[in-house]
Amino acid sequence: MRWPYPFGGLRVRLILLMVLALFPLGLIALWQTTRVVKDSDAINRGVMAEVTEAAAADQRVLVQEAVGAAHGLGAMARTTDAASCRETLAVFLRKNPRYVFAGFAPVDGTMRCSTSPNEAIDLTQTEDFQASIDRAEIYTALSPSGELSGAPVFVVSVPVFDGPTLTGMMALSIALDRFSEGLDDSQIRDGLALLGITTKAQVFDMFDPMGADALAGLPVDITPDSLKARSGTSFVANDSAGNSRFYTVRSAANDSYTIVGSWPYSGPASNGTLKLALLPMLFAILMWLASMTVAYIGLNQLVLRHLAELRSGMRRFALGERGGPGVLLDGAPDEFKDAQRAFNRMTLLITDAEAKQQSDLQDKEVLLREIHHRVKNNLQMIASIMNLQSRSAQTSEARSILESLKRRVSALATLHRSLYNQPETSRVNARDLIGAVVSETSLMSPNPRMVINTDIAAVLLYPDQAVPLSMWVAEALMNAMKHARIDENERVKIALSLTVSDTGDVFVKMTNPADAPEDDAPQTGLGSKLMLAFERQLDGTAEHNTQDGVFTRTLRFQAVEFEPIEQDEKAQAAA
Repeated sequence: MRWPYPFGGLRVRLILLMVLALFPLGLIALWQTTRVVKDSDAINRGVMAEVTEAAAADQRVLVQEAVGAAHGLGAMARTTDAASCRETLAVFLRKNPRYVFAGFAPVDGTMRCSTSPNEAIDLTQTEDFQASIDRAEIYTALSPSGELSGAPVFVVSVPVFDGPTLTGMMALSIALDRFSEGLDDSQIRDGLALLGITTKAQVFDMFDPMGADALAGLPVDITPDSLKARSGTSFVANDSAGNSRFYTVRSAANDSYTIVGSWPYSGPASNGTLKLALLPMLFAILMWLASMTVAYIGLNQLVLRHLAELRSGMRRFALGERGGPGVLLDGAPDEFKDAQRAFNRMTLLITDAEAKQQSDLQDKEVLLREIHHRVKNNLQMIASIMNLQSRSAQTSEARSILESLKRRVSALATLHRSLYNQPETSRVNARDLIGAVVSETSLMSPNPRMVINTDIAAVLLYPDQAVPLSMWVAEALMNAMKHARIDENERVKIALSLTVSDTGDVFVKMTNPADAPEDDAPQTGLGSKLMLAFERQLDGTAEHNTQDGVFTRTLRFQAVEFEPIEQDEKAQAAA
């Protein structure tokens, strides 16, 4: 079906569908309802947190005052003798009945200054003392049996320092039932629960400090240590009975004591807000579902199925399908019809361009192979002429010069033959090339029992590096055959290797036995000059030395991409 103008455009169709489907008023109602519910829940949480803070204020002050008093008493105990210290602590307890015990324990663990009738108390085997000494921080713990005070107490231990040195711990014991003073029983009826957690991760109920079921009020699957790490946060979790509660965690006395308050929690609309807003929320959700259904159907019919067809056509074309009927979109909007025509025209143009490019590439490859073949034939013809000429030469010097030229021309012919025989005519395999150079050069050896061991890595090189490399190998091999020492079996052993590092560096190494240190000889011959020129063309470095009767020559260069202008300049500079 073709829509009449101006309703053929995709934008116009989508606008008409969305106007029919979406009702902004419903969306606004949904947003407002959600905002009211969230705000109400945030207010409820804030109120519960403030009530918890207020309920536990006296208990927080109780512990903080104990910490402050312990700091002052510790400074006194550090500088006075044991008798005066005990007297001062006794006076302090009489004036502060909330505390039932006070004592200063040096780091050696023997408490001589305390309100206990015992003049010396050994604390070295006490777990709490060792823990407080190791932490060297404010330390709180419960003592249900009251080993020193004789009653259940809450112990606050404060480190005492002499400069940077820890001298001991000052401990004050608060009667445990003091924590329930000032709490309103009506808060229990309202559902408030207040728990205290010590540094030792001991838990007690502030409303019932002597009770044994304080752990039941903790959130399930959350340990006391984990709760201490959540200080300053509020969250909702289930208690051990499965009831949902709102928890508030606060710390006191430099994080040595943690207060956990909780209230029953029945959801974000516990005050009835959600019930009042349920009807408009439900209406907004129904409108949203209806609009999304209409929008999905409209988008699927107008956009998605046509996009899928275009995507399928692109994928087929990318995978190499050519010559098909193209993409046909039935009942598509005008924009997709334009895209269909543009895509089909593009595929035709690309197909024609690829066919022409393939034809040009084949012609170029045939021409390049023919050039290498003709150059190889011409070089071989030149080598043959030189060979004929050398046979008719009158002097050994002339024959030597012609043989040297013939060898170098043959090396060039070998390169072009390798390029001609390679599947990729633009690059040559160094293993095949050097193998052919070694075969050609070994035929010119004066010793028929010449043994050449090769270990050549398969690396592809462009002609601008393959030519100087093959010529360098030929010159180095001739030099090795010329100077190599003959062993007891009248054989000459030469080793040639080519390796490539992970960074692309190519290493060529040639070794042969030598009677004299060749590296001490002056490098003035034509072969040496040519090798130096080839090294420059390769932009490489060469080394040679003689050790233990073995002469070693090494060439190192970087395998690079083909750069004709720069390589031509290097070749001219080397010449």
